[in-house]
Amino acid sequence: MAKELLNQEEPVHAEEMQDIIGTPPMWLYRWGISLVLAIAIICVFISSTISYPEAIQTQIKIHSVNSPYSLSIKDSARLIKILVQNNSSVKKDDYLAVLENSTGRKNLKAPANGQLIYAGVIHENEQLHPNQNVFFIVGENRGFYGEMIVSQNDIYKVKSGQTVLIKLRNPVDDQRTLDGIIRYVTDDQVKTGEYVAEVAFDNHGSGYLLLKNGMIADAEIITAKATLFHRLINSLMRGIK
Repeated sequence: MAKELLNQEEPVHAEEMQDIIGTPPMWLYRWGISLVLAIAIICVFISSTISYPEAIQTQIKIHSVNSPYSLSIKDSARLIKILVQNNSSVKKDDYLAVLENSTGRKNLKAPANGQLIYAGVIHENEQLHPNQNVFFIVGENRGFYGEMIVSQNDIYKVKSGQTVLIKLRNPVDDQRTLDGIIRYVTDDQVKTGEYVAEVAFDNHGSGYLLLKNGMIADAEIITAKATLFHRLINSLMRGIK
């Protein structure tokens, strides 16, 4: 008899357990919805604060406003003595080196104030060839500007006044960055499908001190300021269209 009662009660308890498991309490629904909404709001807030501007990747070539002075010799000569070290500051008419040729010895003097740079690897007692550059002198009032190539596909996005982020290529040290502003963009193509933009540099950054005439650097033109949230929304809208 007891076994029969037990068998009769089992379906009843099973149905009650199924009702409990199959019908979660309302507070669980409310907490779940609140948690999902809270996570969504936090994600929207964070993505709205993260700057993710639209940019164009290109390269920039550095030019010096004042071209350096080139010191060369007309005739073959021997470099007897180097009087100034590389990257030293010199004044006009300072003696830089002593040369010797068939007519005798003479002193090589600085034509202007500035920074002296060796024209390659030079050594004392080295035989110099005619018209060989020995030194360069970079003037004190030097300045730099950048020249960027803008493709035909990007020309309508690039305008005067836009910010340019420049990353100098320096294998010895960490990458130095430099800020710039686009001065103007040429109206005519310099080559088929290519335009030129001139960039003015911020001369207060540490990267400005590393600039040299003829350097090539990586550049990023900021064409529109935006956040990560705006970029995601724009991508979603373009996908829908």
